Amino acid sequence: MKKRTAAALLAVLLTVSLGACHRGAETTPGGDTANAAPEGSGTDTAREEGAERLPFQGSDGWDFQKNMHQSAFGSLAHLGKAETGYYFQFDTTLYYLEGTSGRVTPLCAKPDCAHGDGTCSAWAGAYALWYSGGRLYFVRRDREERDGTFTELGKRVYAVNPDGTGRRQVMSLELRPVEGQPLSSFDEPICHRGQVYFVYNGALYRMPLEGDAGEAERIWGEDYYSGGGTGGYTAYDPDEPHYTLWAEGETVYFMLTAPRENGARRDALYACDTVEKSVDKVWEVPGEDQVGPWETTGVSVSRWYVTNGYIYFYLSGGDMWRGDLSTGKNVKLADTHEKTLYGTAVFSDAYMCLLNDRPMTDPATGKPWLGAGLHAGGDTVYVYRLDGTPVREIPLGSLWDTLGQIEGFYPVLCDSGALYLIADAGEMVPLPGGAGSQKSRCDVLCRVDLETGAVSEITRWEDWT
Repeated sequence: MKKRTAAALLAVLLTVSLGACHRGAETTPGGDTANAAPEGSGTDTAREEGAERLPFQGSDGWDFQKNMHQSAFGSLAHLGKAETGYYFQFDTTLYYLEGTSGRVTPLCAKPDCAHGDGTCSAWAGAYALWYSGGRLYFVRRDREERDGTFTELGKRVYAVNPDGTGRRQVMSLELRPVEGQPLSSFDEPICHRGQVYFVYNGALYRMPLEGDAGEAERIWGEDYYSGGGTGGYTAYDPDEPHYTLWAEGETVYFMLTAPRENGARRDALYACDTVEKSVDKVWEVPGEDQVGPWETTGVSVSRWYVTNGYIYFYLSGGDMWRGDLSTGKNVKLADTHEKTLYGTAVFSDAYMCLLNDRPMTDPATGKPWLGAGLHAGGDTVYVYRLDGTPVREIPLGSLWDTLGQIEGFYPVLCDSGALYLIADAGEMVPLPGGAGSQKSRCDVLCRVDLETGAVSEITRWEDWT
């Protein structure tokens, strides 16, 4: 199974320019194969006279899609909702999921393409993705081979037509020329109402979508660039500040992870008024004295979601809570530990879906690897409304019975009355020459209907080893 640690993710980011398309079957729920990119799936209905606006289409630009940033699966962490479905990246390849039929297709218009190398038009290697104004955008860190060595080119934003054609670079998130090593961090940028918010050298910036780096405006923090040709850092550094960005209405939020004076780390949420250009600290991870112990006690919450002036958060090893961003007061919404002590949650504006998985075992001690953020297993989804009211329990036993040896499930997103999750499955297969056996890799995208409890397979990616 792939280890979903920060180091592993960053290693992928540094090598995306060398990657290739992941093999995968493009199927409908009935099993039919497909190899055609979606047609007309990304029409900008906001521009069509008389067309009804979608919830994330504002009059002044497309809003940040909050529940598209909930995935607990590293290889399917980036999604964007369009008019009739979802764009996402699995491994290094872009796909489109049609919301009604469940059909999944790669964003490749090349006839008979095997999606097996970097010449495939669906290949992206992105670490951020969003859908805005009828176009798909993704961000990746480019490298170029020169005389047998690789030169860093920095963060670039690309725009793609809804059918995967017309890819073009539209902006760079490097504010200074790249000289040996890019200076920007790996924090994920977001797009909200025509503005791109991103982190550069420890500071938070914004500039217009498809704008020029010279238009970038610093709105928080101090740029620690000190001059020199190859300064800065290109790897995850826990001693530097890191940001998780969020937005709603005229407010952009960021969860700041930074060391305190005593060396301890504790997440704090800040709100930036994009009109007044003021920044205020509105919430901090509560202490054990307020909410009891949990898996990452005192450092960070397991999962959080901001909407309508509140932060909703789940504590693996604890319970479900809500924090009032105007007062800082936290209120328990549900004693989720009564259902499962540990778990992984995803939120939407209506629900919290909680999978009863558990921390992986530390091979050195044989005990739960608390605080590592790595979970496995899970056989039941518990659905709650945002006010903490239980809705239903959905068993996943049918998937355990049909998908082979499952190591774990990973929630991806909750939207339109459905939960999407990945099953890390496979079978033990013999190695050549009788050298034992090895687990084959098989990642399966599944859909759970929150009203009926029906569980179905959408598509799978197989890579026999």
